[in-house]
Amino acid sequence: MSRQKSIILMFAASFCWAAGFITMGSVLKSVNAVTLLFLRYFITAIVLVPIILKTERLDFPKKSNILPIAGMAAFNVLLMNLMMFEGYKTTTGTNISIISAMNPLTISFWSFVMLKARFRWLQVIGAFVAFFGVLVMVFRGNLQALASLQFHEGDLWMIAAVFSFGLSAICSRFATQSISPLNALFYSSIIGLIVLLPIAVTSFSSPEWTTQLIGQILLIGVVSTALAQWFFNLSIKSLGAAESGFIINFNPVFGVLISLVFLGEMPVWGQLIGWLIIMGGTTMFYKKLSPKQVKNVIINK
Repeated sequence: MSRQKSIILMFAASFCWAAGFITMGSVLKSVNAVTLLFLRYFITAIVLVPIILKTERLDFPKKSNILPIAGMAAFNVLLMNLMMFEGYKTTTGTNISIISAMNPLTISFWSFVMLKARFRWLQVIGAFVAFFGVLVMVFRGNLQALASLQFHEGDLWMIAAVFSFGLSAICSRFATQSISPLNALFYSSIIGLIVLLPIAVTSFSSPEWTTQLIGQILLIGVVSTALAQWFFNLSIKSLGAAESGFIINFNPVFGVLISLVFLGEMPVWGQLIGWLIIMGGTTMFYKKLSPKQVKNVIINK
């Protein structure tokens, strides 16, 4: 897969995640976290089967990638989601948005530690510029609000969730070396569901099912999980974890666009400025190297 197609897929994954984040808060008012998590990946597993059978085939994992796939299940399906939902209970939406913006940085951190990835100074600067752009968007241009920002117990859960997601991206990098991204996602979902089943049975709650609630849960399962994770794993296999994860900075950008189109929420100037800053940081991060520079830089692929 070409570099351009991989980057486009990551933008598509970011859009799918943003749609899910907007929906998730509403669903959690009707469904408890464990029930939603189980339904989310149960739907994902069901959706993936016909896609795999039509586009490739079900390949049972080899011994060499069972551990990375189990890592994807542990760090993404289970720990990341459970810690994130726990964090939702005791922190604010603003804090969640800020901590979630650390995802690209934590993926780069784990890439450096575990994959020995090396980054150019321009990429490092671009990463922090994009993070600053996310802050501008979250605070709608009023950065003075940072001074009044309060930290909560849930923030620790969210930070742990972000680092867990970074580890899952590294596991995906190893897993997809000998199995397709689709199969890796399918088997990690199955492992996660098996481990989660006893907890889900004891804590299952049956909400008042409405057409809206069913549609929202399907959106979370199909769009923001099955499609988003598939696109993300494809991109990781082609670009590497750090470069793929950087596009997560666009989650709030797509969140603003989705809110504008479907909820009629008009963005403010501060959010538009934040978007421009994120674009600038992204341009710096993905700036192509000259052939001479390539010889002096190693980026783990």
